[in-house]
Amino acid sequence: MFSSLERKIILFLILILGSFWLFFVWWASREQEKFYVDQMRREAQGIYQYIVLVREWISSHGGIYLRDGDKFVLLTPSHFTKDLANFAAPLKLPFTFKVAVMNTKNPNHVPDPFEEEAIIRFQEGKRKEFWRYSPREGLFRYAAPLRFQEACFSCHKEIKDYQPPACISVTLSAKPFLTELKKSSRLLILGSVSATLLIFIVLFFLLRHFVLKPLNTFIRASQEIEKGNLNVRVQIDTEDEWQMLSRCFNEMLDSLVKHQERLEERVQEATRELHLAYEELKKTERFRSEFFSNITHDLKTPVTAIKGAIDLLDRKGELDPRYLEIVRKNIEKLSKMIRDLLDCAKLESGQMELLREKNDLLEAINDAIFMVMPMAQEKGVELVFNPPRERIVFPFDYEKIEQVMTNLLTNAIKFSPRGGKVLISVEDRGDEVLVKVEDFGPGIPEEDWPRVFEKFYQGANEGREGIGLGLAICKGIVEAHGGRIWIEKPPHPGIVFCFSLPKEGEGTGGKGQNSHH
Repeated sequence: MFSSLERKIILFLILILGSFWLFFVWWASREQEKFYVDQMRREAQGIYQYIVLVREWISSHGGIYLRDGDKFVLLTPSHFTKDLANFAAPLKLPFTFKVAVMNTKNPNHVPDPFEEEAIIRFQEGKRKEFWRYSPREGLFRYAAPLRFQEACFSCHKEIKDYQPPACISVTLSAKPFLTELKKSSRLLILGSVSATLLIFIVLFFLLRHFVLKPLNTFIRASQEIEKGNLNVRVQIDTEDEWQMLSRCFNEMLDSLVKHQERLEERVQEATRELHLAYEELKKTERFRSEFFSNITHDLKTPVTAIKGAIDLLDRKGELDPRYLEIVRKNIEKLSKMIRDLLDCAKLESGQMELLREKNDLLEAINDAIFMVMPMAQEKGVELVFNPPRERIVFPFDYEKIEQVMTNLLTNAIKFSPRGGKVLISVEDRGDEVLVKVEDFGPGIPEEDWPRVFEKFYQGANEGREGIGLGLAICKGIVEAHGGRIWIEKPPHPGIVFCFSLPKEGEGTGGKGQNSHH
């Protein structure tokens, strides 16, 4: 059977040759029909010219006398045309003719609709002859003007310089021409079908021999290569582009074999180096995990004790409240650093747990705004949030997303000028939710954007507080939800932090995720 490509080639050849054949048959049939119509027109034109010639001859002699019994009768051109038509009628000739005159009382010259149209055209000067071909009726109608010549005035002196609204019409039977046309059409179709089939067969076998056969050779070689046999080679001796391609293909295989040998050597060497690097990495990882565990444990215990003691002193009122407030703020900063270190360690180890429950995202954003409101009021920064009217409810970790918003708002307030504002916007896009936090501060240079979400990164010209983990944690939480976070440049000084959350799906978080629906 034929392959898929062969079937496509056959289909394309059928479409192309079939379209060409249909166009050719239509064009040839039309030209044949035009030829036969022109033949009938010439034949009718000859009959018309013969009638006009005889009428002029009779007029040039002032009429002719014919014997009618014992007397002679004057025969005029008009009587000649009528008598000749009546004489030819019973002979069943393949044509008839008639003189048609407008507004005549003679029934023999009353025009039919075709003749009336012809006379009107002649009077308007649009046509010198008029014909109509009716295949259904099997007739060809022809008409030409009946004009008075100089010879006619010998009999019609009273109408000199007058041309009557009349014509001579000839009606031919088109049946002989239709028979020939049908015969020619059958021969045309038979011959064109035979020629088209022959062209189709020749083209298909040429394509199959010169294109498909070499192509199949390459396909079989490629299948062997896919199985891992690089020793296969293609031999095509056609002294054309296929032979050149086969030579290049074989040279490519030789290079591939050599490259594979070199690659295997490099892989072995890289494997050894990778093993050594892995051992070093395990040592580094153990050291890093131990470092984070020790530092968080060592810091968290005294901070908890200090905070409890300060609260106790605060209740007794034995110390200045201002100093207590300073101590409390520093302890809160230290607590935040420890929380950031813990969150960062969980993100890196894949142990961050997401408590996915159906929550209202707008409530989480409002809670985050409430958390940073004292900081904004202290600096005189206005927080502008115009939430959508509809609630946005979908599964997400409420506390983690609140933490993301709090970090972004805290950064925006820190770097906003005193008396400035921070814009918060939320857009529900159907399958995801887009959140933006826009400030009017000094902004971030675009060359630093790729590093903003790295751990411990701080801008060189920004006196930032903290240890540079806030944005890295935001990135980890958002991506754990299956979303993404990025930066955009507003049309004013400042920066826009954007993040999106999918409204469905489990996200890409660590193995400790929980999902509640």
